Amino acid sequence: MFPNCTHPDRQRSNERGSIIIMTAIFMLLLFLMLGLCIDVSRIYMIRAELQNAADAAALSAARELNSGTTGILAAGQRARSIVNNQGFEQSGVSISAVEFGANPEGPFFSEGAAAANSATAATMRYVRTTTSTTSTAILFGLAALGSSHVESRSATAGMSIGINTICDFFPVAVALATPTPMPSISPLPSPSPWPQPNTVMTLNFTQGTNNSVTLADRDYVIIEVPEITGNGAVETAVLSAGVTSICQRLNVDVPFHMTPSSNINNGPRQITDGVNTRFDIEANGYGNQLNAINYPPDTNIADNVTFDDYDNGRGVVEPGNPGREDRRIMVVPLVAPGTYSGTPAQARTIKFGAFFLKRPSEVTNPCSRTGGCAEMQIEWIDESLIIGRGSFNSSSCSTTLSVAVLYR
Repeated sequence: MFPNCTHPDRQRSNERGSIIIMTAIFMLLLFLMLGLCIDVSRIYMIRAELQNAADAAALSAARELNSGTTGILAAGQRARSIVNNQGFEQSGVSISAVEFGANPEGPFFSEGAAAANSATAATMRYVRTTTSTTSTAILFGLAALGSSHVESRSATAGMSIGINTICDFFPVAVALATPTPMPSISPLPSPSPWPQPNTVMTLNFTQGTNNSVTLADRDYVIIEVPEITGNGAVETAVLSAGVTSICQRLNVDVPFHMTPSSNINNGPRQITDGVNTRFDIEANGYGNQLNAINYPPDTNIADNVTFDDYDNGRGVVEPGNPGREDRRIMVVPLVAPGTYSGTPAQARTIKFGAFFLKRPSEVTNPCSRTGGCAEMQIEWIDESLIIGRGSFNSSSCSTTLSVAVLYR
């Protein structure tokens, strides 16, 4: 009777199951998108680890540069070993290339070419490290990313401009004879007027008064720091133990800390007790301040080792108390020998020296020149190998002390 009419129930029955199909399609797309995200995340995680490895290797290698062939060879060795020492080997990361350049933009040269001669090596101030190629298997995003993703990362580091302000230095001023005029700016004349690296010398305490001190070659005196109030035996001991966070610049006068206890018969004992905390020798008295918590020993207290052995971890004698690295390395302001007067007496800082304490300090009481006066036997270190905490101030000249900087 009504031939053109379609029953509404029949229309609805033709749509049954469409939602299930659409849901299945969306779930498949969602699964593929989630898988793609997982693949991309894995790629970025591997990339971050590769970059971290390259950064660590470059910064570590840059600290070895010393404007010579030995620094280049040491930098190459350090760049490769630092990755193995920091756990990156868990993902198979290694350094495949270590290159050197005079500028951060390049060109860069292989270790052999950079160390070919001393003239070339002297210009190499930047290190570029490149990691080995790492392949990441693609699990889900094959159509978008292919079956695998392959890449390596690189980093460039170098030495900053020489810093001329040192913080946390050992609070003594050491007198060393130098030519006239005394070189106080870089570059130094060749050959250097300063002691050669690994030169062993003995530094001796000298007595001053409240307003005068005479320093002979290789004499030293305690210098004033704002953390210390008072002028007795305790203050002298804790100064020698290393309580200072002040900063000192080149071409700035150093005030000498003249304490009544720092005289020929008494002061050397306090200085010796403070210095020897670095060898895990904690003297009684001084209000129990000379303890291993306040002044921890070095991590290696071996007696009479060379700095090279110390630096390379040979002949290690561990302290009985928890130690702190590099306590036996002292960066100190150097002054010229002479007589200085004032309230307090002051002398101009002409250079920062880097010393390595070879053995505990010795003293006789009463002290005499022939019997030893708070003697410190030290080894002169090439200060370009020592990274001090400090900064550069443009108002005065720079030193060869510098910090490793990541450029790219």
